[in-house]
Amino acid sequence: LAPEIVFFHTEAGSKEDIIIKPNDAHNLLRPEALEAMFLMHRVTGDSKYREWGWTIFQAFEKFTRVDTGGYSSLQRVTENPPRMKDKMETFFLGETLKYLYLLFSDADVLPLEKWVINTEAHPLPVFIPAT
Repeated sequence: LAPEIVFFHTEAGSKEDIIIKPNDAHNLLRPEALEAMFLMHRVTGDSKYREWGWTIFQAFEKFTRVDTGGYSSLQRVTENPPRMKDKMETFFLGETLKYLYLLFSDADVLPLEKWVINTEAHPLPVFIPAT
């Protein structure tokens, strides 16, 4: 799973591609990457987006699932295994898992020609004015 913030090296000759600052190494189970994968899969039909989504889901199951139920954010993704924060943000259930569901759903579930999904992952019908 990815850290909250990553910086890319831009200078030539760097030994590492990315920089992860200690205060940015946590993971809050955010939905944005899965949202992008859902939209890219719907637009292109390329199965790699589902493969990437499945890899993320498996990582959630392996590293963030709590034995008593639910999921937890991670303190540092740079540790193996990462330590849990004992906190699950509400957007994990309301957005992250929704985008995972939609990523693996058939295209007739919320077709993008008929639905717009707002920033909180709520589907809204496309308004077509009467002529």
